Amino acid sequence: MKNPEHFSAQIILPVTLLTLLLLSLVAYSSQPTSIWSRSHLFGDWGGVRPWLARQGVDISAVEQPVPSDVLSGGARQGKAFAGLLTLSARIHLGRYVDVPGLSAYISAWVPQGHGPTAYYVHSLSGLSYEEAPDGARLADAYLTWHAPHDTVHVKIGKFGIDENFDQNPAANVLVNSNFTYRNIMANNLPGGGPAYSYEGPGIMVAVQTTRDLRLRGGLFSGDPLGQPLEGPPPQVRDSNGLIFPLNTGALVIGEADYTYRVAGLGPGTFLVGALYDTLSRPDLFYNEAGESLAFGGLPRQDRGDYVLYAGDTQTVWRGAARRRLRMFTRIAYAPPDRNLISFDAQAGIVLNGVFRDRPDDALAFAISYDRISSQSINLIQDQNVLNRSNAPLPSAETDFELDYTAYITPWLTMTPDLQYILHPGGGIPDAQNQAELEPNAVVGQMELTIVF
Repeated sequence: MKNPEHFSAQIILPVTLLTLLLLSLVAYSSQPTSIWSRSHLFGDWGGVRPWLARQGVDISAVEQPVPSDVLSGGARQGKAFAGLLTLSARIHLGRYVDVPGLSAYISAWVPQGHGPTAYYVHSLSGLSYEEAPDGARLADAYLTWHAPHDTVHVKIGKFGIDENFDQNPAANVLVNSNFTYRNIMANNLPGGGPAYSYEGPGIMVAVQTTRDLRLRGGLFSGDPLGQPLEGPPPQVRDSNGLIFPLNTGALVIGEADYTYRVAGLGPGTFLVGALYDTLSRPDLFYNEAGESLAFGGLPRQDRGDYVLYAGDTQTVWRGAARRRLRMFTRIAYAPPDRNLISFDAQAGIVLNGVFRDRPDDALAFAISYDRISSQSINLIQDQNVLNRSNAPLPSAETDFELDYTAYITPWLTMTPDLQYILHPGGGIPDAQNQAELEPNAVVGQMELTIVF
């Protein structure tokens, strides 16, 4: 019997794309604008899109294919392909229930194929954000309300912390997932935390307390995939995204961001935040008897977990139109006794409007560093002593990324991307020689964004 996740992707994706293609054929002859200047590849879908908009419904369909090639290093070299189709609809409920600013949003994801991360490189970072277990599933489903001038924003339903907290607006052109949703959360939190590609039920409140200070707070399920904490892979525990676990503890997150101005430079934003997850988790070094796990036994349970984080984005130059140069830095810490990654640091520079006549294009370079926790290293040291082995000790993974985002048309964006992964996985044994580290990897990718 076929894997149900593969089956759903093989059926739903072709049907969805065929439907979009048929709509485009119907719509093509009625488009008043050139295909190169319209905002959507399929235009107004034969009048369907503007008609829905008049009813208060905005629809969207976006495909993001990412072909890639592991050029050297990693566990092995080879080509890969990952894709993500996102279908969404926003219903402006305020016009029907006389509550201005109230709307409902629902979306679905259809990840396709597999990228190079798990198959070739084994890096801590997802080499592209689109990589995920394949199969169609519910993404977001929530109600949201914005007060006038966005002084208060409330959201309740199923959504992720990656799109609402710890935002890094300068880095949205980077492909590596670590710059969108940090590894220190994705690799440490139960179920990867409420984020792509498995969101969680929760509520968020954001308040613009002053012109420059904004506060956010959120309460989510402790594990977006439900019980058990240690169990089958995500695509088995929640294959369609329809579970809403409310009995898996709680994840509490809060942050503040402050907008400031430096003489001679553009605006900057400083952000600081913290999260706490109430679920207990296995210790990485000690067993229930208080001895090293190298001697066997079940790991003792450590109560709760937290992450502290901060970031800064600064505009250092502004040119004509939308041209600008921004720099960002980010750090985060998690306790080393119960987490694979204990420290994360990132820095990058992004130039929008590389060429004067292309103000929307962006050139970006960034570095991320994820340190393996001391407890994980101590365990391998003890195992080496006990087993008289010489397995290499991990230290940290460092990722370098260089890319250029070109806006070809309003509906098509292309991002050629080059990444160098130093010590994939933080320093894991090479599959060909367990006494050596897996070689550093060089990966080339091309991320496309097609707005239907």
